[in-house]
Amino acid sequence: MSSTGPKQTIYESLAEVAQALGHPHRLELLEHLAQSVRNVEELAARVHLTFANTSRHLQILRRARLVETERRGKEVVYRLALRGLDQIVDEADVALEPIAERLATCTRIGPDWV
Repeated sequence: MSSTGPKQTIYESLAEVAQALGHPHRLELLEHLAQSVRNVEELAARVHLTFANTSRHLQILRRARLVETERRGKEVVYRLALRGLDQIVDEADVALEPIAERLATCTRIGPDWV
């Protein structure tokens, strides 16, 4: 039986953020947004994705409350919603480096790998 109390709500929010951060394209989008406010077209060109794919990744980031939007006339621009998010991503990169190195040397993944 699952609980829907405050603790469970926090866990669900954290899981949503973790899922949003769990894709390389979304991390790259966050990196570009840490530099400047940008629209979908600019972001798509910078990360070499289609407009639709970029928009979908931004929706996921927005749902996780990692980015915000602002309408400027007919244009919608995106910005980071949290200060210090770039530092979190940098720290995660450092923390995950040993795992990435280990994965790079793997020839197969199985029970003996973990």
